Amino acid sequence: MSLGKVLRLRRLLRKGRALVVPLDHGLVAGPLKGIEDPVGLIKLIAQSDADAVLLTPGVLDQVAGELGQLAVVLRIDGCTSVQGSGPMRQFASVAHAAALGADAVIVNATVGGGQEAAELRKLGRVAEEARRWGMPVIAEMLSARMLANHLDFTGRGGAALPPDVAGDIALAARIGAEMGADIIKTRYPGEEASFREIVAATGRPVMVAGGPMRDSSLRSLYQLVDQSLSAGAEGVIFGRNVWQHARPDAVLAGLAAMVHDAATVEQALAVADEQPCPAVP
Repeated sequence: MSLGKVLRLRRLLRKGRALVVPLDHGLVAGPLKGIEDPVGLIKLIAQSDADAVLLTPGVLDQVAGELGQLAVVLRIDGCTSVQGSGPMRQFASVAHAAALGADAVIVNATVGGGQEAAELRKLGRVAEEARRWGMPVIAEMLSARMLANHLDFTGRGGAALPPDVAGDIALAARIGAEMGADIIKTRYPGEEASFREIVAATGRPVMVAGGPMRDSSLRSLYQLVDQSLSAGAEGVIFGRNVWQHARPDAVLAGLAAMVHDAATVEQALAVADEQPCPAVP
């Protein structure tokens, strides 16, 4: 691994495991509830124990002055919205990401659908370019069968993940590693033993995506985190379950306790409850 990758990954994983908050949803779904004010949200995240944020180039330009110690994962693919269709195409270069000061880049690659070949070729090109620039690559690896759930932006809860999704995740994660990704972002299949096997067979660090907003109770979210970390995940990348919650600061406090301090579910819930409620204007 190049020195550039080593140093950038050290910033991203400075506490061993990473809590990453993505705000890139506007690239596909526009101003969703919770990300209408990126600057204000970044100020809140920077005051937490989160390690990094996942941003698009345009939003990074808006919030750069508020990042504090947060590492930056830069989204460099997209080009399709909730009103369109087609593969997620690369729209920014790794060189551009390096010039913006990014600590890693992220691209999507969905297996099992009509866009599979195009998206995997994109991942391979990005991995090759990233080697030249010493830039870590995070590959968001899903299957076509998972998209109805993963891309549910309604906030009401839509289609569930398929009950036999572990095979999809194992296939997608291993392909991402084979294509040269340094970190795999994917979903938790709902069963710890199968996820442990997936992590072991991937051969690269795996981080768990949160997916659609869950109910307002934090217990199920923290249980997912507890099981994921126990199975070997290197961290979590949670967006909607943070900034669509009524108390994102409390959610982040509990998540940080689990990711960084090995807190149990009950301990994380207590940490979240201890967060002072914001003053009413």
